[in-house]
Amino acid sequence: MEIFRHIEDRRLRLTRSIVTMGNFDGLHLGHQCLVRNAVEDAHRLGTPSVVLTFEPHPLKVLAPERAPKLILAHKDKMQLLQSFGIDIVVIQNFDTSFARLQPGTFVRNFLIDRLHIEKIWVGREFRFGQGRQGTISDLVGWGAELGFKVGAVDPILVGGVRVSSSGIRRLIEEGRVDEAERMLGRYHFISGKVVTGHQRGRGLGFPTANISTRTEVIPLNGIYATMVEIGAERRLSVSNIGVNPTFGTGPRSVESFILDFDHDIYGEPLKLYFVKRIRPEKKFASVEQLVAQMHNDVKSARAIFDGLDLLHESSALG
Repeated sequence: MEIFRHIEDRRLRLTRSIVTMGNFDGLHLGHQCLVRNAVEDAHRLGTPSVVLTFEPHPLKVLAPERAPKLILAHKDKMQLLQSFGIDIVVIQNFDTSFARLQPGTFVRNFLIDRLHIEKIWVGREFRFGQGRQGTISDLVGWGAELGFKVGAVDPILVGGVRVSSSGIRRLIEEGRVDEAERMLGRYHFISGKVVTGHQRGRGLGFPTANISTRTEVIPLNGIYATMVEIGAERRLSVSNIGVNPTFGTGPRSVESFILDFDHDIYGEPLKLYFVKRIRPEKKFASVEQLVAQMHNDVKSARAIFDGLDLLHESSALG
């Protein structure tokens, strides 16, 4: 997969393409439908498949106070797009100048003159151009005039609820990671590196990997059944998000106790997948009570893992 940092990059030379366009934060089930349709059409027609996305998130430019935290770090989004078989990703810099483009100008100057689209896939409710004036009906009209087709994907419902990045973000931040999984089509994960922490866990019999993450959307404080991915290796784990109140209120941290594992992984990059929340974070009256609860948390996590094939399953991991 090739990545271009601007649509006017001179190295981007297309004579035709199948495109899907959007922010794709989270790459949830709706986004995946768009991407897969673009890839399937491109394969059938022998044409490159292209994702046109925007950075920073438009709201960070237009209304910073309302800008959302991002579900996926940039690198993780690129890796997921590659896993879906996309040939080219074009990352358009979104600034005030770009935001002022009229929809028709965007279609002619970007989609036609630069990407030479044969077809574009968008969500039924997609809006674009200055003031979000452009609609899918406008695209269909320009397609008839300029010679490209428009594919539309209706909103996807899970349990009667519309799948959206904002809804998924809320579920994760409320700790409802198992519900978010059903809308993402995979477990939510954070990515980062293992760094040195307070090293209390080892003295308690539960050595933990302290994770410094680049991911913005972190689940609600609490204890979670999780899985870590270090390189090509996957391990089941129990993770804590919070301030370690039994030892006094510290900075918020993410720590993971990896089951049946005792290797030095300081400095290693990893991904931490959230399967299910076990309980809220709690302040214990003594370290002994905390240790007893940690044993119970491990038992609870193993019960959750029973029946799941996390170490070999790929579809739910992204």
